[in-house]
Parts: sequence; C-alpha cells; structure tokens
Amino acid sequence: MSDSSVIGVADLPLPFEPCVADAARQRLLTERHLLPALPLVHAFFFALRAYVDRTLQPAQPVKLGKPYPLGQCLEISQAVLRQLAPECVAVVPLTGDEAAGLAAFNAFRQAGGMLRLVWGDLRGEFFQNAFQLGSLYLDVSNDTVNPAKPKVEILPFEQARLAAVADFRHFARLAARYWKHRVYPNHILPALAPYCPLIHLAPDGTLSLKDCSEYMVGMARAGRFAASEAVLADPPMPPWLFQYLAQALDGAPFPLPVSAQEGRAMALQTCADYRAQGRHAEPRHAAQLATVVHDANHRLVQVCGARPCIPPPDPLSVSIESVPAMQTVEKVTINGIDYLYAELSETARQQVDMVRAIDGKLADLQRDVAINQKARAAYIEALVQALPVQAR
Repeated sequence: MSDSSVIGVADLPLPFEPCVADAARQRLLTERHLLPALPLVHAFFFALRAYVDRTLQPAQPVKLGKPYPLGQCLEISQAVLRQLAPECVAVVPLTGDEAAGLAAFNAFRQAGGMLRLVWGDLRGEFFQNAFQLGSLYLDVSNDTVNPAKPKVEILPFEQARLAAVADFRHFARLAARYWKHRVYPNHILPALAPYCPLIHLAPDGTLSLKDCSEYMVGMARAGRFAASEAVLADPPMPPWLFQYLAQALDGAPFPLPVSAQEGRAMALQTCADYRAQGRHAEPRHAAQLATVVHDANHRLVQVCGARPCIPPPDPLSVSIESVPAMQTVEKVTINGIDYLYAELSETARQQVDMVRAIDGKLADLQRDVAINQKARAAYIEALVQALPVQAR
C-alpha cells in the first residue's frame, strides 16, 4: 500500500483517485509547457503507444476471450509509464514532431509537472485507467473498449468525466454493466470481508473476491470499513452460492462459516473488530490480507475452470421443498405463494413436473455455455499465436 493511502491525511487523494492533485500549480505548468505544444505532445504519446504495442500484443494477444487491445487498459497504461523512464524512452524511434512533444513533456516534468496514474468510472459506462497530466486527462488506452476509437486521447481533466468510485455499490453497479458480473455480499470469508466485501460471478462461471485494488482497499480503510459494512449488511448470499464456495474453498487455509447467515454476522463483526483495533490505519495489515485474497482468487479460478459456477434458473420463482418426516411432503412455491404438491390438480402437477424438467435442462445448457466459452477463448488465443507475425 502506498504512503498516499495513510488514513488521516485529508488533503491527499486515495491511490489512483481520479482528480487533479495540486490543481492550481498543475494548471499553471500545463498552460506554460503543454498547451502551446499540445499537438506535438499528442504525437509523442501516440508514438509511445505504438512502440509498446509491439511488445504487448504478442505477449498477450487475447485476454478473457477478447483480442488485443480490448480489456487491457491497465496493461497498456503501465507499459507506457515504464517506457517513460529516461533510459527506456531514449530507445523509442521518434520523428521531429514527436521528439518536440517529448521535449515539451520533459520541460513540464522538470518544472514540477505531475504525471499520475488514475482509475475510475468513465462516464458511467466502464472502469478506465488513465493519467492526470498536469490539469489534463491523458488516456493512452482509449481503444480498449471500442477499438475504432483513437488510441490516445488528451483533454481537460474535468471534461473527461472520469469519476471516483464512491462506494462498493457503485463498484457493483458498474461491474454488472461493464463486465456483466453478478455481485453478491462476501458472506463466505469473513476475515477478508472488510477489505473485499463482494463476491463476483462472471458470465463464464468464474467466481472472485472483489476488489483488492489499491483504490478500493484505500476507500474501505478511509471510511473505517463503513462502505464494506453497507453491502455486507445485505441479506445472506444465496444458499447455492454459499454451498459452491464452501466446497471450492474446502481445505484452504481460510476459516469458513457454517452458513451464509453465520458468515453475514461474522463479516459484520469483523468490520467492527478491525475498526476497534485500528486496522484501517495499518497499511501492512491490508497488504498481508491482499496476499490472502490473491491466493483465494487463484484457488477459485482453478475450481471454476474445472467446474463453472452456474446459478440455478429462476423462470417463475418455482421451488420444490421437502419437509423431513415419515413421509415426504412436497411444497411448491409459485410467485411467492406456497402450495402442497399433492393437493394440486393433475394438470397443475404435470405443469410443475415440466417446469422442473426444463429447469434441469436449462442448468445443463448454462453449464455447457460456460464450458464452451472457455474453450472458445483458448482456441482464439491459439489461433492468434498461429497467425503470421505481420497479421498480428
């Protein structure tokens, strides 16, 4: 965890918070060094992006089934940042205009101009990594959602509409929209819940704890885990999800509750305990738990890769329950109303049986879709690797 995330320093932004830090000074330096040469600065960053593409594209031609550069805004931004080191940028071939753009950038930096990686909600549509360049917004991965867009975008920061993620509900809404994830409260790993209070289910059936990025962990710490408590106080996660996770994490070095109800209570209590212990002010504690989160997610990727997590279908809110007794009594719940199966008419029982049969088929089909999506992604990656170099 970076020093800028220390709790109690109110004038410092969270790590990667999308804002113009040191605004007055950065605006002055931008007007003095960057704006007069803005087309040249743009040309330089476009050349830099083209240069890092030559390495990044062969290294990861496909990510989550999507061809480069889709979904790789972080990788591209980090590569550009590394390439800006003096010894690295010196090897980038530049034209006269591009070299002039680099000179303007260097003058800006030497005068105290800021280049800072930021992350947030871009226009309510998706998560995006970009840079604060003085008082400007610099996006060197502008084509990672729509490849038809220009690779590099530079504009006044306030015009970019890159907003800070306000809380975990904000994160969950955008994850559902952008990644198509289903999001649930983390009622399975209470010790990790104050930092990662969400469980995400991806369309391919992969589960993961969210979110262990520096910004989201910093946000949880800054609010003394109140943002985590807000989502952990939701109703317990569904029984089918709890059962899947309990089996997937069985044998792992993580204490597990016996039920989602117990996990909910334990997660909320852990938030209170960490707050009372001052854990929100301990970067080392957060860093240690980040390693545990990584191990848990790695285990989930392995388990879900072999057996995707597929939620049960819920076409008409129909459920069949068995009541323990000498003789099993089946209860049918339709749109919130309970009926005894034996008391239904023969026609109604036949329809219930058909719904159950279709539910089973839908579950099988959803499992097949998840498996085939993973296979398709693997075939695409193999195809790209097999293409001639010039076609990549």
